[in-house]
Amino acid sequence: MNDYRRGKHLTDPGFLRNHGFTRRDALKFGAGGAALMSGISLTGYSAPHLTAQGEIVGGPIEVGVLQEDPHPWFKHAKMIGDSLEADYEGTEITYTFANTASDSARALRWQNGDPLDVDTGRWSNQAPPTWDWVNNGFVVDLTPYTAEPLESGEAWGDTFTESAKSFAVDTRADSATPGAWWGIPYEMVLMLVHYNVQAFEDLGLTPPTTWAEFLEVCAAIDAKSGETGMKPVCVSGPTDVYCGHWWDRMTQRIVGREAVEAVVYGDAKVADNPGFLLAAQEIAKLPENGWFMEGFEGADFTTAQALFFQGKAAMIHMGSWLSSEMKDVIPPDYRLGVFDFPQYEGGEGDQMAMFGTAQMWSVANPEKSTSHEVNVPLAVEYVRRWTTPENQASAAAELSFIPTVKGVAPPASPSGLDAAVEQSATNETIIYYYGIHWDTALWAAWYQPVQALFLGQSTAEEMIAKIDANLDEYRKVRDAGS
Repeated sequence: MNDYRRGKHLTDPGFLRNHGFTRRDALKFGAGGAALMSGISLTGYSAPHLTAQGEIVGGPIEVGVLQEDPHPWFKHAKMIGDSLEADYEGTEITYTFANTASDSARALRWQNGDPLDVDTGRWSNQAPPTWDWVNNGFVVDLTPYTAEPLESGEAWGDTFTESAKSFAVDTRADSATPGAWWGIPYEMVLMLVHYNVQAFEDLGLTPPTTWAEFLEVCAAIDAKSGETGMKPVCVSGPTDVYCGHWWDRMTQRIVGREAVEAVVYGDAKVADNPGFLLAAQEIAKLPENGWFMEGFEGADFTTAQALFFQGKAAMIHMGSWLSSEMKDVIPPDYRLGVFDFPQYEGGEGDQMAMFGTAQMWSVANPEKSTSHEVNVPLAVEYVRRWTTPENQASAAAELSFIPTVKGVAPPASPSGLDAAVEQSATNETIIYYYGIHWDTALWAAWYQPVQALFLGQSTAEEMIAKIDANLDEYRKVRDAGS
């Protein structure tokens, strides 16, 4: 098997010594080999060539996509694929839906030797449920490729922002591969409160910075709802994780990240820390006061988001993907703004910490694929093109992507996003959902009781008891190795 498939780097002196190569030997490869050893980049966009990845030649690859045709996100992904098909004869790219609804099916494909060549959700340095893909050898170590020089002379890995690297580079405690890149970040996401700027201005309101101020804003919006038809908060009742946003953010503010992770990934109980009950009581104020938009109980997440832009609610807590995802339904004159989740005065968590993630591409390990031969160099080249400054700038302008590479400006809108991006650059960004969403059993145990609270089916106290009961059952299965 070719060494590039094992993640070996032909420019690594240690690799060369261990395999009996010298600089003189490398020159025997001809101009390509000489260029490799002199550090000249051969990762341009035309004609097949020899790189530190191995020779890039055309062929079929399958790529996961978060949106389908005709969504602008898909068009961006296909534009990059089209450039690869134009540059490497014989290249044919198949696009497969790779968002939440297909997670289980794709996981089964990977486990049964039929992986997508390029896929999402296989790695995040901050999400323990994804680590098994790495530990069990399902994905290629991309570290050698990130060390390759680009046309600018800068190593590919050095072009990424520190925020993006915190999700991509392996810093796990006791990791056997510290510093490894098991994925390439192509978009930063921040979880933010999105709000109707015009509605706030009409009511003389400004974005709140504390939870107490947030409750005051909600009360003011609700007081006028009879005239405006606009309630304070949009949420999707049938979508448990969209209810769970609020719980995750509030627990981080009140008890802190470590206390949450001790429960979610350890054996601690929420009932043993009174801060969790306080967090439940605080978010319970939203349904108790009737501050959710009309019809939230039956509105799936797409419908809920559309109703937000139709003026049925003034605020929605959502990922920065919102304006891209709903681009086709946002009225032309709609003014969207964002602010971070309010701070909780007296809370034990870092009040400036943010929630988000780096969306990540990973490449399948050929040694685990029994259905087809994985063309690693071609797959990596597809991933690399997502992170060029030109394509990152295009995604920022057209899709409201927050860039993962340095020197590319964030989207000009919504208002307040630039401040949020600046805050994320100097403060901790915690992976949204704490990474729970990649473990469906843990997801149900943690979020369904929150959903019940929002739907008025339980009290804060009952929610806390239910979460502990759910986690007890989850841990029995986990500890049994199922």
